[in-house]
Amino acid sequence: MIRLETPDLVLRTAGPEDLGEIARMWDFENGPIPQDEAGKVLERMERNHGKNRPGRIYHLCLAVTRADEPDRIIGWCGLDGTAGDRLHLFYSIAPERRGRGYATQAARALLEYAFRTAEVPFVNGGCYRDNRASYRVMEKAGMRRAGEEANGDPLFYIDRETYLDDFKITGTARL
Repeated sequence: MIRLETPDLVLRTAGPEDLGEIARMWDFENGPIPQDEAGKVLERMERNHGKNRPGRIYHLCLAVTRADEPDRIIGWCGLDGTAGDRLHLFYSIAPERRGRGYATQAARALLEYAFRTAEVPFVNGGCYRDNRASYRVMEKAGMRRAGEEANGDPLFYIDRETYLDDFKITGTARL
C-alpha cells in the first residue's frame, strides 16, 4: 500500500473498502459507474501496481483524499509508464474542489515519490494548451517546459538529478 501525505491531502492506494467511492468518482466528469465496473477498475489498478519495480513505474494510480476526510475520494493522480519510453505525471481533481492547490500538492508528492522512493530517471508531463491551470501546476511542481506537441499542447519534463539538486536541502521540503 502506498500512502503519501501533503499538508492538505492523502494520496493512497485504493482498496476493496473503497468500491463505493471508486464507483462514485472513477469517471466523475460523466457520473458514477456501476459497482461491478468499479471492482474491475480496482483489479486493473492492483495488476498495474504489481508491475512497478524500483527504477521503473509501469502505472501508479492513487486516490486523492483530503487529510480530514481520508475515506472520501476527491480525485485521482499518479504516474503512467505504459507507453514504455515515457513516464507521464497525471492528476485530476473533482471540479468543485479545484483552485485550492490540491493538484499542485499531488504533483509535488508524486515527483518526490518518483525520484526519492521509486528512483526513476525522469518524469514527463503535458496538458492541453488552453489548460493554463494544469500548465501552472507542472511549473509549480518544478517541471520545466520541454517543447510542444504538433498541435501546440505544451510538454514538461524533469529528471531525477535536477530534482535532487533543486530540492536537496530537506528530502521532503516540497510536500
